[in-house]
Amino acid sequence: MDKSNRHVKGLGEVSIQVRDLDAMHKFYEEVVGLEVLRRDDGERFVFFKVAEGYGGHTQNLALFEASKTLNPQESPLHHIALNVALEDFETEKMRLEGLGLKINATVHEWLHVRSLYFYDPEGNHLEFVAYDETVR
Repeated sequence: MDKSNRHVKGLGEVSIQVRDLDAMHKFYEEVVGLEVLRRDDGERFVFFKVAEGYGGHTQNLALFEASKTLNPQESPLHHIALNVALEDFETEKMRLEGLGLKINATVHEWLHVRSLYFYDPEGNHLEFVAYDETVR
């Protein structure tokens, strides 16, 4: 296996699925005290800032409303995002593809980031995310 040269710089976000987005939003904003970065009622998600992060990308907690079919045996994990430097983004994409992983590369304009989505061997959804101020 082509070993990483330790390009991960920090934890970008943890995203979980929730059954009651409104109640969870209220809890994390009012009880935990996190700052809301964005709520989208059409897509049914809310992002909170946890702390300053790496290279312009804050550390976030994201809540996504789960389908009504999520049962207690399923994991509420939506995905885990790990920060990588923008200069490492393309080489990491090529390295992961070279390992036979299916990569979904995308941009998120409102966060100004480029993302690589892929799965670990047990089906957990991972993201390598790089802040790019040119993404608008």
